[in-house]
Amino acid sequence: MSTGVAAGPGRPGSQSLEDAFWKALSNAHRRRILDELAAGPKTTGELSETFTDLSRFAVMQHLDVLTDAGIVILERRGRHRYNHVNAAALRAFYERWVNRYADAAATELSALHRHLEEEPMPTVTETVKVLRIENEMRFAAPPERVFSALTDPDEVLKWFPYTYGEDRVKRVVLEPRVGGAQYEDWGDGAGHFYGTVLEWDPPRRYAVRSRLHAGTVMDTTTTIEPTDAGSVLRSSKVIVGPITDEQERGIRFHGDLARFEDAIRAVVEDGAQPGAAGTTAKGG
Repeated sequence: MSTGVAAGPGRPGSQSLEDAFWKALSNAHRRRILDELAAGPKTTGELSETFTDLSRFAVMQHLDVLTDAGIVILERRGRHRYNHVNAAALRAFYERWVNRYADAAATELSALHRHLEEEPMPTVTETVKVLRIENEMRFAAPPERVFSALTDPDEVLKWFPYTYGEDRVKRVVLEPRVGGAQYEDWGDGAGHFYGTVLEWDPPRRYAVRSRLHAGTVMDTTTTIEPTDAGSVLRSSKVIVGPITDEQERGIRFHGDLARFEDAIRAVVEDGAQPGAAGTTAKGG
């Protein structure tokens, strides 16, 4: 039985990884567990209470299969273990079998479906929410290289295309110290402030607190650990505050590091050159 943080999904392609992935999703109980975790992280005890037709031991066995496949990540908080959906694993397999054209069409159809089913709302309603986005990714590169790709002002725009200043952005700066600022540098003192560095321990860990919009903050904690094959990156984002449904969709889109895994991998493992930055950031 798994006792620590689950191994990451790596990249789809190996037969054993594919077999573990499809085996994990082939069981109805395991799919129900993922449905429960889609609403947010839960302890094993909380999940057991939901499944009245299963024993706690059976729930733990199903969780072991999901963690072995990299679909679920375990996080220890004191005596409790919280289970999270690993978005990076699901997206990696999704992108293997669904090309970007089909993805765009499916997104449009889903939006139309929501529009037709939802009743017209005369006003925008904000609800105080707590959102969590957890990612785990593995790279064939040392922690120092991964840390640099995520924090070096000359590296960030190589993989992250969404900015507020669009073509005015010269760099995305992360001042390397506790209390340092993270911001877009537009030149001549202009720019957009992201947040403040709360922890700084290169190349192992850093944390940033950001203000997304009035009353809503996001804490991002990034850890990088060495492995036999390179390193494992874990990113945890916790967003708290008044958030509309539209803002939540934007936050989950732009805050999901799994969406940028291929671009990060190209920079970290292949030394890719800067891409075209300038797509407008939304949801924050």
